This record gives sequence, structure tokens and C-alpha cells, in this order.
Amino acid sequence: MEELINDILEEVDKKKVRSLCKKILKKCSFRSKNDLTNVIILATWLYIYGYADYALKVCDLLSGMTFSGNYDLWHNADYAVCLKARILRERGEEEGREELLQRVNEHRSPELYPNGVEYYRNTININIESDDAYHPGKVTDFWRINKLIKAIEYREAGGHPIPDEEFERDIEELVGVLRAVK
Repeated sequence: MEELINDILEEVDKKKVRSLCKKILKKCSFRSKNDLTNVIILATWLYIYGYADYALKVCDLLSGMTFSGNYDLWHNADYAVCLKARILRERGEEEGREELLQRVNEHRSPELYPNGVEYYRNTININIESDDAYHPGKVTDFWRINKLIKAIEYREAGGHPIPDEEFERDIEELVGVLRAVK
């Protein structure tokens, strides 16, 4: 892992990426929700900035995780699989993608998906607008990253009541806006 993170530090000159790499090099426990969140956010920024190969490698750091019943930790591995599946789909590489998503869906409860629609469509947007109003002229990223992660994980795993087309529009818009963040 250390070699990969150092390679990313050398190659990618983006403040968000560099900051996350340094945090991960300083401390990264696969039993820490916060440390694993840093890993998936790093993968997400790499995806946003167009470093898909590195994003895949970062996602693979979590590929050995198994579900222990702790959704706080598993959520990160779940998302890493969904981001990897997205990148593979965008590249037209279908081999192995279904197996990845099957692994994710084994530990999901689709009957609960409707409960998240309000959060995704309204709550996150209210928070984005609030952050933007509080920081005029600045692209705020916390809630946008949150929404991007939700859009990718629900779009790729499938079966969500929000249509894939809506997720795709949101993903395209969010990536476009977030690319402006240095």
C-alpha cells in the first residue's frame, strides 16, 4: 500500500489527493472507519481528476475485506467495489464486474432503499446549497463528494428506486464541478 500511495503522491499534483495520501501514509488501519473513509475518498478524487488506473488500485486495497457485520467498516469496501465496477463499465470491461456487484448486493437490503430517497434528493442538496451560501465563490466539496459516493454506489449496485439516468446526470454534474477543486 505504501508504494502505491507514494507513486500517487509523485504523479498527481492535486492538493486534495496529496493531503489524503499523506494522511493514509501517516495512519491507515483497516479497522478504522475514518481511515477507510480516507481511502475511498482518495479513490473518488482520483476518479474525478481522471486518474482511473490509480483509482482502481486504491479500490483494490479494500478488496480483501470481508463482511464482519459491521456496516460502518463494510460501507467503505462496498463503495470501493461500486467505484471499481463503474470504472470497468465506463471502459467497456464487463469481465468480473457482475461478480463484484454480487459481492456487494449480498450485504444490502434493497427494501430499505426508499428510505434514502429523501436524503439523496433533498437533504444532501440543502446542505450543498447551505455550504455554497456560507462560502460564496468557493466550490464546497464535502456534501458534493457525499452525493457523488451515494450516486455511484446506488447506480452501480442497481435496484434503487431512483432511475439510473438521474444518477448519471448527477454524477456527470458533480464530477464536472468537483474537477475545479484544486
